[in-house]
Amino acid sequence: MGLHVHRAERADTLAAALAELLAVPPADPFAVDVVAVPTRGVERWLTQRLSHRLGSRAGRADGICAAVRFPSPAALQAGLTGDRDDDPWAPESVVWPLLSVIDESAGEPWCAPLAAHLGYPSPTRTDPDPDAARHRQGRRYAVARGIAGLFDRYAEHRPDLLAAWSDGRDTDGWGEPVPSDLQWQPPLWRRLRDRIAAPDPVTALRTVLTRLAADPGTVDLPERVSLFGPTALSTMQVRLLSALAGHRDVHLWLPHPSPALWDRVG
Repeated sequence: MGLHVHRAERADTLAAALAELLAVPPADPFAVDVVAVPTRGVERWLTQRLSHRLGSRAGRADGICAAVRFPSPAALQAGLTGDRDDDPWAPESVVWPLLSVIDESAGEPWCAPLAAHLGYPSPTRTDPDPDAARHRQGRRYAVARGIAGLFDRYAEHRPDLLAAWSDGRDTDGWGEPVPSDLQWQPPLWRRLRDRIAAPDPVTALRTVLTRLAADPGTVDLPERVSLFGPTALSTMQVRLLSALAGHRDVHLWLPHPSPALWDRVG
């Protein structure tokens, strides 16, 4: 059990090594191997490459790629965290309570930069162009949707940042203060978190990680899982895969053209 990283300069080299791994039958003869791939084109190519080895006779490329499932990385993640179709924290759902929070907070000092950007009236500020102010107010939805997407990306790539904000610490996730022009974001996040009656994504991630560590059988995955060809992994994905690797073999197949760069950044 564990997290195994395989790196090569060529994708066909990785495919050959993956085929050798899958050629060893799992303990459960009815198990279906899982290999997450970024696109359907990669799936078709990889299926053809694997069929040169799996089920083939010695010296012949007459095999077949069977009992292998190829979900997308997003589908694999959804299988661990849950489908987002009805998630109140999905950006398209968050935008509506976020609009209410912005409207209610526009007059507070911490919200002044955002309120000015959206053209909210203020007793301490006179807009020299009323038409421009009305135009800015008319883009409330677009701005709120952008902020909802920003918070969603924070949860995916910088969950420690949102965890600090939820705990009342206005830091950047690494212990440094939030830049002055962004200091409206932490209190806005806390107001939004109080508004939505469901665990925020960071809290939900902690719950999933605890569940995977305590009861690996809660997810329907075989004893070995692979991700083939990802060009990037978010912090949330790395933590989920690390938790999954506590009770399964998780293999990352990473094409990387520069061994020197790999050694330097690794």
